Amino acid sequence: MIFSYNFLNSFFKEKLPSIKELSNEITLHAFEVEKPQKQGDDYALDIQIMPDRGSDALSHLGMARECSAILGLKRKEIETDLVEDESLDVNKFLSVQVKSKDCIRYTARVLTGIEVKESPKWLKDRLKVCGISPVNNIVDVTNYVMLELGQPLHAFDYEKLSENKALFIKNARKNEKIQILSGEKIRLNNSVLTIRDEKDVLAIAGIKGGKKAEIDESTKAIVLESANFRGTSISKTSKKIKLRTDSSFRFEHNIDPNLTILGVNRATHLIQKLTGAIVLKGVLDVSKEEQIPKTISLNLNYLEKLLGIQIDLKDIKEILKSLEFEVQDKVKENLQVKIPSFRRDIEIQENLIEEIGRIYGYDKIKPVLHLTGVKAKRNESIFLKNNLRLLFKELGFSEVYNYPFIGKKDKQDFGFNGLTEIKNPITIDSEYLVPSLIPNLIKNLKLNLKYEKEIKLYEIAKIFKGKKESSAISAIIGEKDYRVLKAYLEEIFKDFGIFRVEYIPNSKKDFFSKRRSAIIKVNKKEIGKIGHLSAFVGEKLNTDPVLFELDFDVFKDQAMAENEFKPISTFPIAVRDITVVVPSTAYTQEIIEIIKISEASLIKDIELLDVFNDAKENLKSITFRIYLQAKDRGLTNEEISKVQDKIISNLMKNPAWEVKKL
Repeated sequence: MIFSYNFLNSFFKEKLPSIKELSNEITLHAFEVEKPQKQGDDYALDIQIMPDRGSDALSHLGMARECSAILGLKRKEIETDLVEDESLDVNKFLSVQVKSKDCIRYTARVLTGIEVKESPKWLKDRLKVCGISPVNNIVDVTNYVMLELGQPLHAFDYEKLSENKALFIKNARKNEKIQILSGEKIRLNNSVLTIRDEKDVLAIAGIKGGKKAEIDESTKAIVLESANFRGTSISKTSKKIKLRTDSSFRFEHNIDPNLTILGVNRATHLIQKLTGAIVLKGVLDVSKEEQIPKTISLNLNYLEKLLGIQIDLKDIKEILKSLEFEVQDKVKENLQVKIPSFRRDIEIQENLIEEIGRIYGYDKIKPVLHLTGVKAKRNESIFLKNNLRLLFKELGFSEVYNYPFIGKKDKQDFGFNGLTEIKNPITIDSEYLVPSLIPNLIKNLKLNLKYEKEIKLYEIAKIFKGKKESSAISAIIGEKDYRVLKAYLEEIFKDFGIFRVEYIPNSKKDFFSKRRSAIIKVNKKEIGKIGHLSAFVGEKLNTDPVLFELDFDVFKDQAMAENEFKPISTFPIAVRDITVVVPSTAYTQEIIEIIKISEASLIKDIELLDVFNDAKENLKSITFRIYLQAKDRGLTNEEISKVQDKIISNLMKNPAWEVKKL
């Protein structure tokens, strides 16, 4: 945000230090300051405000508070004195009805005897330094107060309101339109919060005013609005209508609802001073939420431990008071600190300790080398994840990093239930925590398929099922044959010493295809799934990827499990191939299991060589290579033939199957 040096100076009786010294002090104790730019007799300071401080520091008052605490300067009071006409009660001239929970507070005054004209030079200069173009004295005052206090305001032409002179804060009707001040017409829906009279929309709440009640040279009376809107509502609307303003930017950061009174009185004071306006008696003030001050217990021992330095109790209290925190008497080793309503970023005692540390000066805290004889213990989870990443890289996969959120569309498409809902989602597509990495991997695949055909992606990240948080490993490829991905997965299992892997046909109702997916078990314990998506999900996504998802905790347990050593047989291996012709709906894993149990002691391995699909006959021909080996002897031809015959006999028990020796 751009700040005016002269504007900041106006908050203090004493003169601020030089622009260079001030910039250094703010950077050292609060926020980073870019190189100041000279503008006439003023300087423009570009100060980077951290997101958590958007509720208070996006204003000259907020920055003046910082300067006061850092430099020890006393601030002047904001002038709000005004003269009300006792004969004119505002309640007889205007009514306000708030019909939405997204309007936390709505405050308004009515002024008459207005003369709209050009603003004085000092006002225009202040606005220009901060990057705002002057319009007229009324609009300029509302912008000035927004820069000064951080409270957005809006002025309506009183005479242009409908006959009953009533304002309603409520959602727009479906497909309702408004022509905003720039002249553009915007179509609204019933999720957009508006300010309206009985007939028309006057403004998009917290974002932009409309043409109907615009202030112009003919304006003689105004309604001065100073309101507070819920940040998430403003953010969603702003993105929906593709319009972001200085006002919406501040409301998105959930500014202090108590600012509305100060804001409307400050603006009224300035307008009366500039125009001689008549101010109607009273303020219309509708509040939907009670603002209860927060008190945090600060443990002094914990403060010392966290900062690594002992700060005198007197200094601690002075720092907190300089930041306008109310400090109560110490109870044992705890200070009770009352948090002002404008510091909405202070939630826990660690926040208070950070405030004390930065104002005290981190440069005063000397580093101390702590020697320890404790041997560092390897974090097995991190170790495994790093090794997994190396292996995925060797297999030609690219890692992706996604936000752990999905939207309502993903919830519906994938049939997710019992999701953890985000209280203040960043966007309309991030209402829930992810129960699976697959939806976001699908999006990654679709995006990259525009540029390349052969895509192999993976992600290792947190997932959230109900209140349970865990980690998952997911991979996706654009191949249509899932055996390709299965081969990669088996390479991963092999590399991490995971054996006794089974692929069981998936019969569960989820987003994996019943006929084209399998449940993966390791040592009889379910570890994940592999295969294609269900037709329902795949159709909506317009792609047919192959993917797997594993439970990382199960993977870790199996990878770290001690495997029993079995000596390798030195006797020769015999190889036999067979082909099984089965209906196209038959599961390959079922055939493998029958082969295995035919002579488990001698069958060392089974390899899938080929699959041929005969769509006409609705059959598929599957060729297997069977490896036979004894631990204690070489196998005779007779023994090998007996095993082969037994396998064929077991397979032929299914009348729909045909077996051929090769």
